[in-house]
Amino acid sequence: MSSQNRAAGHSVPITEAQVYEAIADVLDPELDEPLVKLGFIDRVEIEEQDVTVIFKLPTFWCAPNFAYLMASDLRSRLRALPGVRSAHVVLLDHCAEQEVTEGVNNDQPFAEAFAGEAPLDEDLEELRLTFLRKGFLMRQDTLLRRLLRAGLDEEAILALRRRDLVVDEGADVALVHAPERVVYLERAGRNAAVYLRKAERLGLLQAEDAPLIVDDKGLAVPAGRLRDYLRRSRAVRLNIIFNTSMCTGLFRTRYANAGVDEAYREGEVV
Repeated sequence: MSSQNRAAGHSVPITEAQVYEAIADVLDPELDEPLVKLGFIDRVEIEEQDVTVIFKLPTFWCAPNFAYLMASDLRSRLRALPGVRSAHVVLLDHCAEQEVTEGVNNDQPFAEAFAGEAPLDEDLEELRLTFLRKGFLMRQDTLLRRLLRAGLDEEAILALRRRDLVVDEGADVALVHAPERVVYLERAGRNAAVYLRKAERLGLLQAEDAPLIVDDKGLAVPAGRLRDYLRRSRAVRLNIIFNTSMCTGLFRTRYANAGVDEAYREGEVV
């Protein structure tokens, strides 16, 4: 039954807290962080069973396909929320705000919303998969480096199986049952949990005896090649960290001491 049909039969009150919970896992794909956590959600508007989420991005020129992906994910979460009759997403202060807002709310594919402009990466699912793989590698790189700092050598790490990693996300703790000892990793549970969730979305680590460390295509790291492999994952992790630092800084600068109506657009005199 669709959310519209549910709403027609049952007038379920919708709260702002429920909306924020529903969209809590929508990521900025390039930064691999939730929009809510980044502060990119400007506000939520609720009129009975009609819900609108307004969001904004660090710069006026953020890639339209990235913005479209975020807007599409936001609306998808809203439409799945029980009691919602209509779900709308509005992008503010962006060079393509009209195309993104109208296209997403009218269920248009990205290429259709931007018809005639020959956009790059017009296949949003392929784009989504690309960023999912990058996020997987970043979380894996963090886990690997914690294991190395805990004293595990390459042979022990590559011998680990999916069942050897036990995660307590709430306590932010990970336990790793290595061949000769149990490694206790504080402040590693949330990262490890995200790593496992991204692996699941990629169709990886499905079996309990699957290697814990595989590349983003599911291939095991060859013996003696872990250090070489880490160079690649480190590059991905540092790139995401750099982009996150740059974008959050730009966002704070753009909206510092100003409401959304006063936020400047690139190219304007400030």
